[in-house]
Amino acid sequence: MADGKDKSANSGFILVVISHALNHTYDTLLPILYPAIISEFNLSYGSVGMLAMGYRLFSGVLQIIMGFLGRFVKKKILLGFGMIWQSIANAFTTLSPGFGSMFIARSLAGVGASPQHPTGAAYIAETFPKNRLGRAMGLNLTAAQAGRFITPFIGSLVLMSVGWRATLLAFSIPGLVVGIIFLFVAESKPSGTPTSQFTPAVLVNGMREVLRNRTVLMIMVVEMTMAFRMGASDFIPSYLVRALSMTPAEAGVMFTIFLGSGLFAPYLWGVMSDRFGRRSVLMLAMSAAAVLWFLIPYGRSNYQLVLILIPLGFVCQGVGGIIQAFVGEVTTKENRDLVYGIYFTLAYSVGSLSSVILGYLADSFGFQIGFSYVALVSFSGIIAAYFLK
Repeated sequence: MADGKDKSANSGFILVVISHALNHTYDTLLPILYPAIISEFNLSYGSVGMLAMGYRLFSGVLQIIMGFLGRFVKKKILLGFGMIWQSIANAFTTLSPGFGSMFIARSLAGVGASPQHPTGAAYIAETFPKNRLGRAMGLNLTAAQAGRFITPFIGSLVLMSVGWRATLLAFSIPGLVVGIIFLFVAESKPSGTPTSQFTPAVLVNGMREVLRNRTVLMIMVVEMTMAFRMGASDFIPSYLVRALSMTPAEAGVMFTIFLGSGLFAPYLWGVMSDRFGRRSVLMLAMSAAAVLWFLIPYGRSNYQLVLILIPLGFVCQGVGGIIQAFVGEVTTKENRDLVYGIYFTLAYSVGSLSSVILGYLADSFGFQIGFSYVALVSFSGIIAAYFLK
């Protein structure tokens, strides 16, 4: 019987990892398509930031609900239908005749993406022991990095052949398939008691109980600080095309180098945090990121850019797994889903504003000021992480 449970848990973990990879694949594909979308609809960088904000805002504000639903609904249902919803919304994005309809479609895609992070993280935290939790979270993020890594290269090639609409449609099909498979995975009952009911009052009481924990509160402060740099990498391809006059293919290669350098970073950061402590490793990564984000505008040649983008990709990608592992350590099964829901809601809600801020700074003052802003946020994350004890 134990072997059957282990097999089911492993199958569920594999699907969580695959769906997480696809989730980030879609998030990474859009920056590759943005230059073509900008040209077709004559958009500003601020408008591009609005598209990113719509996706992340709707994904973010609903994650607390998805985390709370994990007490009452099987995680495979939340994750499966989430992937199906997001894939369909991506398909509708390809039918957009202008900015308004695209904004609605991207926002709806964010609704489908909302279960992935809190529900997937809670599933992993319940599956692995604490001394392996950092590397398990890291492996989940490494899979996401793998999706992010191959997407710019493949997406750029497909984009040049069939255009942005057909490219997005083709990438949507695997998510639909994975979402359907999810629904047939065996899973234990949710942690909610038989008398539990999903009501606003129960949700509010659960939040009060969780937020009385000072450690949890500090985790939220750290994540909110880091969220203000979320989406910064979305602007790298546009910066390379518009500011440095690269072709979309050249920008895609550079972006692939950036993402590829962080391919195994989440797993390595997770192993290091298991061994040397989560706070110290997080502060180290954020310190290096602050310096490297500031240096991006000073890389004028391809060689200089590569020397900046490779270490930047390693230090700024996947460190979120360190905090997610910390959450798994300090929470119980009964409140873990809700804590992850609050965590990711703050991350994506606040993070949705970061794209708008960076887009506005790029439009008004140039990318140098925009990337300096990201460096300042990274430096603030070091200060916040110091109090994560």
